[in-house]
Amino acid sequence: MPSTVYKGDLTEISFGHESSVKLPTHFDESFVFSVQAESASDDTTTIRLTGTGGSTAPIDGGKLAFPVGMLVGCELTFSNLATGQSFDINDNYATSGRRFTILKNQLFSDTDATCDVTNNDATVTMDSTSSISVGMSVSGTGIPSGARVSSITNSTTFELSANASASNNNTTLTFSYTDLTITPKMFSGTSAATTDFGQGTIHIHSFKTPTMDYDMEHSTAADDSSESVLTDQFMGLLNTVSLPETKVDLKRYHVIGLGRDVAVQVPGRFTNIGGSFETSMHSARWLYYALGQEVVKFTPDSGAPTRTTTSAPSVGETLITHGSTTLGSCVGEYIHLTDTDTIPVHLYKEEGSSPVTYCATDIGAEDLVTATQKNEIRRIAAYYWNSTTSVGYIWLDDGLNFQHDSGKTITLVSYDGGNAADTTPSVNTSTRAITNPVNRMLFSKTTVPSFAMEVSIRRLDNQDEDGAGDEIVDGGATDAKQLTRVFKGCKVKEFSMVADTDAAVRMNIDFDAALCYTDTGRLESTKGDRYDVHRIFEDTANTEANRRKAGIGKGTQKPYMFYNGTVDIAGVRVGQVISFDLKGKTGVEQFYTISGNKIEDAATDQIPFAGARNASLAVEGKTEYELDMEIIVDDPVFYHELRRAVRNFDNANKMIRLSFTKQGTSSASGRESMDIVMDDYNIVEASLPIPDDQSPIKSKLKILPKSIRVFSQDTIFHY
Repeated sequence: MPSTVYKGDLTEISFGHESSVKLPTHFDESFVFSVQAESASDDTTTIRLTGTGGSTAPIDGGKLAFPVGMLVGCELTFSNLATGQSFDINDNYATSGRRFTILKNQLFSDTDATCDVTNNDATVTMDSTSSISVGMSVSGTGIPSGARVSSITNSTTFELSANASASNNNTTLTFSYTDLTITPKMFSGTSAATTDFGQGTIHIHSFKTPTMDYDMEHSTAADDSSESVLTDQFMGLLNTVSLPETKVDLKRYHVIGLGRDVAVQVPGRFTNIGGSFETSMHSARWLYYALGQEVVKFTPDSGAPTRTTTSAPSVGETLITHGSTTLGSCVGEYIHLTDTDTIPVHLYKEEGSSPVTYCATDIGAEDLVTATQKNEIRRIAAYYWNSTTSVGYIWLDDGLNFQHDSGKTITLVSYDGGNAADTTPSVNTSTRAITNPVNRMLFSKTTVPSFAMEVSIRRLDNQDEDGAGDEIVDGGATDAKQLTRVFKGCKVKEFSMVADTDAAVRMNIDFDAALCYTDTGRLESTKGDRYDVHRIFEDTANTEANRRKAGIGKGTQKPYMFYNGTVDIAGVRVGQVISFDLKGKTGVEQFYTISGNKIEDAATDQIPFAGARNASLAVEGKTEYELDMEIIVDDPVFYHELRRAVRNFDNANKMIRLSFTKQGTSSASGRESMDIVMDDYNIVEASLPIPDDQSPIKSKLKILPKSIRVFSQDTIFHY
């Protein structure tokens, strides 16, 4: 009998980056955004996105590549608005600092059965053009692929962007577009729709915005939809997990004169806090989300395609442009951005020796690194080549960590051969040697990245095991009754990296989420799964290349074990380490803001009350690190360091270095490894208790570093 209960073994958890989306007007000539007609009493504005874009662009056929409701609660701003266009300049962020919140994102496919089209003619006649806008995608019998509304002539006639290929009377045409409802009300709102801003750029900010999936498919019927975001990354070798479940802060009021019982109950804040998990570390990936900065040292193949950037992206930017010629079928591949300009690793460091720059030859964990080049690798989330302007637009899956000047070289690198076969990083499963390894340094500066976590639970396995195609019918009697949630705006608050002589190196992560998106397709009239979940080993990491993209490449799945490690403190190799625990805090704190959101709530809303009752911000605070270590004492050097309160600073021979290298028969320098380095610290405790059982004396060291750096070598292009 099929299971009728939800089971833990049928739960799927994956995660992904959060990244901003920048949409410049006319990046494709057809793409425009417009303000729709609104009344004076409205406190919201609807922005309509129309245009064809392309099948690998963020918008295609008027449909923005995000699930319905996924952008609710995200922040939006406008830039590059100019005087003389069809808007109020006070909506421009640079002018007024106005920020908007998305209350709804909806995808529409409206049909009209009164359309008359003529072969080799762009004119279309219909009963009324009141419901269509310039730029809308148009499809139907006799309509060329990629056609759109070029202009509206009058109340019954409009022009296509291309001539019809057949003649038909009263044929049905479909008009596609995306509407974003935002608050507060724009100054640009009018009683009549503004057809085209003319210029300008929409910015959907990264916090609470999972990376788009250009390949998602939308349908008005829930059971026919295949909506998704790019939360396709492997969480790690999870031992335990606790989700940041939604809690309602219910306000209860007793009223004098109305008895002893509660008279009034009103919902307050919605919280999604208290998330945590423990993973046995098979890579240093989660240290990126705990520290925030990543620079890579990687050598692309000399024959890989290269382009030169024509934009100067700032920190956090996810859209870069290039000239010359198209990159072709590059979505899902990666770009290596080469930038030899240097920056200091520390925002502040007391006077010390001359800078040693990471990415320079043979510079690594054993060196006193104080500066770095700014090389980065990112996955291409979407791409569009404008053949008219000869500009290529590359949307990235994660914001850049550094500011870059224009004129930098980007190189296409790949996991599956493609255009750059020799750049594929891989592990030899017998010797454990890495071909074309990716080296990186992680460190802390001003921010940590946010991420989105996808969780699905179901009653039945969705696999069609006998090939008949009838095991699972979405919305039918054999339905698995799946519940899918995406926790958005997650940031690491605290972490702990633990190793002892009993287990693998373990990473404990504590995090909070800002809000939770829920697939409510089962509440619609056509009941089913609107969201298409990621099943890591079934359909996401189902090939060797896709496993590497997900962060669990073949041969990399084994964790770092205690016997893989070495510990050096103040120039001394400590051979009797029993355990260590490296703790860190990011100081991230959530903030709720007064939003004035009056939107009505419905049961089918993916995010209740448009996220107005959830946290608006998650801001980093003070970082603090602490290293606790237990050792069997065979040298009094640590005690002497303590009693003199010696500050170990600016001396490579005095660094603390926790080093782990995975097993293998090849040279250790060529295998997967990670090094955690502290070069500015004090030992504040080094107890020497005499044991009652006369056994060896064990000392518990407490060490307070000012900062930490992580050096890793593996096959992951970007954490």
